[in-house]
Amino acid sequence: MTPAVADVQTPSEREGTRPEQQSCGDRVPILTTHALTKQFGSIRAVDGLDIQVCRGDIFGFLGPNGAGKTTVIRLALGLIHPTSGYSEVCGHRVPGELQSALRHVGGFVDDPTFYPLMSARRNLRLMGSMTGPVTEERIDEVLEIVGLSERAESRVGGFSHGMKQRLGIAQALLHSPELIVLDEPTSGLDPRGMKDVRELIRELGAAGTTVFLSSHLLHEVEQVCTRAVIINRGKVVVQGPVSELRPQSDAVKVLTEDQGKAADTLRAQFGAGSVLEDEGFLIVQAGEDAVPEMVRRLVADGVAVRAVVPAPEQGLEDFFLELTGTDGDRPAPKKRRAGLARLLPGGRR
Repeated sequence: MTPAVADVQTPSEREGTRPEQQSCGDRVPILTTHALTKQFGSIRAVDGLDIQVCRGDIFGFLGPNGAGKTTVIRLALGLIHPTSGYSEVCGHRVPGELQSALRHVGGFVDDPTFYPLMSARRNLRLMGSMTGPVTEERIDEVLEIVGLSERAESRVGGFSHGMKQRLGIAQALLHSPELIVLDEPTSGLDPRGMKDVRELIRELGAAGTTVFLSSHLLHEVEQVCTRAVIINRGKVVVQGPVSELRPQSDAVKVLTEDQGKAADTLRAQFGAGSVLEDEGFLIVQAGEDAVPEMVRRLVADGVAVRAVVPAPEQGLEDFFLELTGTDGDRPAPKKRRAGLARLLPGGRR
């Protein structure tokens, strides 16, 4: 079942309801949660969470800071116990069948930790042996996969943060798990390090490994993930294929050479209340069918149009902000962010 974006409820409509869990169809579910709930004193960090990760997914797990993402991962991996509900990993219930479940999982929560005075190879040898026998050939394979073969004998204490993240992924891959869980794997990386990790995640997915990627970086999820869920305050807001997670609004984003004059033209066309200014864009409450006439009037008034982005072409960032009302680190402004950085000068995407 794929999500009908038009059926996504507003926050007030969602109160007291649980969005329907998305089915894997003909594919095998790898990770599922069933009414998963965690209470810390008076705070309900996870609230009746139902998600489903299917075999072969690169699954994006999205939410603002404090939404409960890391708590969900800790619950799914048996690191903490739920107040109610449960998870299943490859058919094994957590809690209850934790040891059997974890045989199918690799990954890390927060930053991976290593012995700084040991080499990358020795770290992998030691940590791999804690969960079962691992051969030198397999250590060579995973170091090759993450691009660290040439640094196999180097001390990890001299590694950059990005190299440590890649070594963490190598450790997760040691026992060829069916599911890789990565919690903010590009956190703190420079642009090159982020690109390297994204490419590695794509390669893992292409090779058939199921990846569960927790992130607050919307552009990252949009680039690498096939399916995603957005949670807020411990609840599912929406889940489904990334390609279908788009804004419900009919708003059109407009960028011109003279935004002041363009605003006057568009307000005359659609009404004063239908045009807002937001981070360099004009946000026009008008359907896609109105775009040709909108552009014609702007040009007729001598306004050069640089970009027009109808709602169906707006990205995951717009959808996320529309549903959660936040960019993850601070309250959303009164006018919804338009994502100016997502368009290049001249209107090219």
